[in-house]
Amino acid sequence: MTKQDIITLVSDSFESAKNGNAVNVYDSIAPLHDDGSLPERSHYPFGWIIYYALHQTPDGEIEKRKRMLAQYLRLDVAKPHKLHSMILTEAIRLHKDAKAMSFNRKTSTSGCFSIVRFSNLWDLGNLRPGDWRRKEYEGKQTGSTVEKLITCLVAELENSHIPASADITELADKAIAEFPDSVSILSQRATLHMLAGELHDSRSLLRKAIISAPGKFFLWSRLASTIDKKKDMNLYVALLHKAMDAPGPDKFKGRIRMDLAECWLSVNAFHHALWELLQTKKAYEANGWHLPKSFTAMLDRIPKDTVASNPEPLYRKTIHLADNEIYSGLSEVVAIKTFHKNPPADSRYGRPATAWRLTDEAGTNYWIQPHRYRINPDMPNGTRVAIKLHMGKPVAARLASGIS
Repeated sequence: MTKQDIITLVSDSFESAKNGNAVNVYDSIAPLHDDGSLPERSHYPFGWIIYYALHQTPDGEIEKRKRMLAQYLRLDVAKPHKLHSMILTEAIRLHKDAKAMSFNRKTSTSGCFSIVRFSNLWDLGNLRPGDWRRKEYEGKQTGSTVEKLITCLVAELENSHIPASADITELADKAIAEFPDSVSILSQRATLHMLAGELHDSRSLLRKAIISAPGKFFLWSRLASTIDKKKDMNLYVALLHKAMDAPGPDKFKGRIRMDLAECWLSVNAFHHALWELLQTKKAYEANGWHLPKSFTAMLDRIPKDTVASNPEPLYRKTIHLADNEIYSGLSEVVAIKTFHKNPPADSRYGRPATAWRLTDEAGTNYWIQPHRYRINPDMPNGTRVAIKLHMGKPVAARLASGIS
């Protein structure tokens, strides 16, 4: 074919690719690029054909999608550009699919894809304002491309135990400024600090994240990992217990229980360590999971005649340490219980909870669910409650002395 024939072919094939035939179109044109006969004028439309082919290729086609991305990166196309950003979204999707396939071992062809290496070649300096924009989907706000990218980047770096490059660190810092409401970004930036050995900075960000989302158990366990347990074992245990006590399926908390068991083993409290290990075994077996080798090694350290004993009463004595770690820097306001709201009997959203309205001296009302703070929900109106506020909302509460 002549140069003009190829230009015409690529141009005419674009609409066919856009309308659902992109994979076939790509397969017919890719060899022309590989042998050097694709004119530069056709690089831009071929880039869009690659994007549509990526979008139309099934999730499991990991290697083929990797080849498409590699071919795109060899094209001479303008950037920053919408096309360049759309290719990034496909790279993010590929990373997630490859990770899931590798984890589940669904087929012998499951591969891996490094979003870190790809982003270096793609060049984070090519991010556009639109890549930072959150979108609406079916009435719900979805994360921006940048937020999704940071999630993938941090996951890969954490898995490989590699500190982030300056570009990725700078991107995460900018994301914190752009999305101050994002607990995920705070947690991910904390992970980057941790990978760099900056435990103090990691601890500070995790405290902020927990204030905004105390119900996320993994935040508590991550915060615990920033504590030197040899120097402050009680705080370390308190944070792990908070992680266990937070909402979330027990089947995902086995590692936390094993960390607690290790603490008990370190002080020869074998009966408590055994209790934690047996709970871990129960959860793993219920899900058909194999227990890690470290579990067996820990179990072998426990005398054979040990009787398991639940350490929960001891954990509860450390709760104040975890609360102080998170909330000690917040101001406290005393308010009075002025209204009691019983839960609906037919609640469809899990365990129904009693709610209290609290009113401070200035007449400002706050709502809390007393059981979240281990307060008896049946206390009468007039009960005095000391609450700690974050962004105008109660994040911690305790009974104050007396009844108004």
